[in-house]
Amino acid sequence: MGNCCAHSVSNIPEMIEYSDSITIQIKEKDAKGKTLHRDEVKFHLTRPISQEANNYTFTHANFFLSACVLPGLDPRQLVNKDCQDGIVCIEHEKTLFLGLFDGHGKEGKNIVKYCANFMKKYFIENFSLFQTDVKDAIDNIIKECDNDLRYNGKSIDSALSGTTAVVVFITETGMHVASVGDSRAILGTIPNDNSPIDRPPLSSNPYVRKIEITRQLKPVILTVDQKPNHDLELARIEKCGGKVQQLTDDYGNKVGPFRVWQKNGVFPGLAISRSIGDNLAKEIGVISNPIYHYFPYVPFRDQFLVIASDGVWDVMENIEVVNFVERYRKKCIKNFGTKVFPVRAKNAVIAQLLGEEARYRWFGICEDEDVMIDDISVIIVEFGSLQPEPSQLPDINVDRKIVEFNTIDVLRDIKQVTPGVIRGDAIRGSFIPAKDPNAKKGRFDPKRGSYANKEDEKEEDVDAECIDGIPFAK
Repeated sequence: MGNCCAHSVSNIPEMIEYSDSITIQIKEKDAKGKTLHRDEVKFHLTRPISQEANNYTFTHANFFLSACVLPGLDPRQLVNKDCQDGIVCIEHEKTLFLGLFDGHGKEGKNIVKYCANFMKKYFIENFSLFQTDVKDAIDNIIKECDNDLRYNGKSIDSALSGTTAVVVFITETGMHVASVGDSRAILGTIPNDNSPIDRPPLSSNPYVRKIEITRQLKPVILTVDQKPNHDLELARIEKCGGKVQQLTDDYGNKVGPFRVWQKNGVFPGLAISRSIGDNLAKEIGVISNPIYHYFPYVPFRDQFLVIASDGVWDVMENIEVVNFVERYRKKCIKNFGTKVFPVRAKNAVIAQLLGEEARYRWFGICEDEDVMIDDISVIIVEFGSLQPEPSQLPDINVDRKIVEFNTIDVLRDIKQVTPGVIRGDAIRGSFIPAKDPNAKKGRFDPKRGSYANKEDEKEEDVDAECIDGIPFAK
């Protein structure tokens, strides 16, 4: 997102609000990326399909949880896009179990629903394991969910569909966090006095506004995005007979993220290296083993937890999310948010307000790349203590770091996977000029986990219309 050619950034207003009636100017570009003209596109935003707002009091601490899922949409209204994000929030015996899912593929919506139901049931039935060996419990809940879906979920075809997952188990002493895919969790905390100040990079997105800092917080990353071009992930995939490549357009340009492919095929095109579901990808090195971390809770310094899908992280930096939540969370309501517009702090929970800010920033990407707005899901847990605050905050004397992968940006070419399209990024965007009268009006799912592959069978459903043989992944 950073760009040296940034625009003049305005400040987010104190009394922030978000309307549902939107007009944007979408660029039409030639094959070299030159803007030919701009289309004025008007549309209305979707309303939340899921919300949570609950206060939980434990022995020594209290927690306020808010959550919101905003369905994505196509500004040009050419594709009816299903929302494939989902959340699960459970309080049980003074603990919190949280799950967030970002589905992909044609069965992504059904898989997310399946995973949410499975984990609710598993957590309650196996709660004793969460009390004795949390690491094994969280590891098992994700891997067994994957196994149950793939081998017992007969009504759901998970060969080319799946989901990311972030699972967080909260007690009064800390957070147990595990994930597969690229949904993310971060912690907003008050740093030690000698900690460097985090600043967001410059952005060329005209919808990015400066967030006034009300208190200096620092983001602590709790999960690691799992990409196929990370060194250890790449080695495993290649050992299992897969390959990792970007798509290549008709002009030889690499487009989109690195994806997992069969060595001599055009499936599955998955842009993450770990997931639930994705049976075909599991044959060539994609796994469901989550990456687990435990983070001790530092009272009075740790302020809130944010879990979100890439509908947020694609448009906001970690420090921007932390600064936004800190600025507006005390202005937001503490019960269920609104489903009417305009959305303001006085009628929304902080999770919904953050989702709306992320969606606002998507307008800039839509204007520049002619893409759909991604699904956006957010869970925020605000921490509070029942003990009086000390005159001096405790030092952070625990190591809270995640496993790190080395990213490989240039991979040797085995066989280029060429979609045969005019332009665009397979993650998000139209591969064709929208005004081309001979072009099929299709879109790719903007999710990182979306697929780009050829189908053997043609479908009659216009919503799943293909672009030059590459299907839109609902």
